[in-house]
Amino acid sequence: MEELTVLRTFSAVTTVLAAALVAANWNARVTVTGFAIFIVASIAWMIDGWLENKASLIIQNVILLLINVLGVWRWFPKAEKEVKS
Repeated sequence: MEELTVLRTFSAVTTVLAAALVAANWNARVTVTGFAIFIVASIAWMIDGWLENKASLIIQNVILLLINVLGVWRWFPKAEKEVKS
């Protein structure tokens, strides 16, 4: 399998998994995990954009990366409280 196909498959699967975890909203730990996986997916999509010279894909995922970092930052304290409880 070609490297770009592997990268795109990984990116798509991690994006779908992250979206499912965040949307499920089972608990804060699951939500934080979803945002963390979204971060990995955004980085993978940025690499794809870089390799394919697609500035729009890079810009979109830089913005999504910042949003997902914000998500981790907001939800992480709630997840820590769940672990301590």
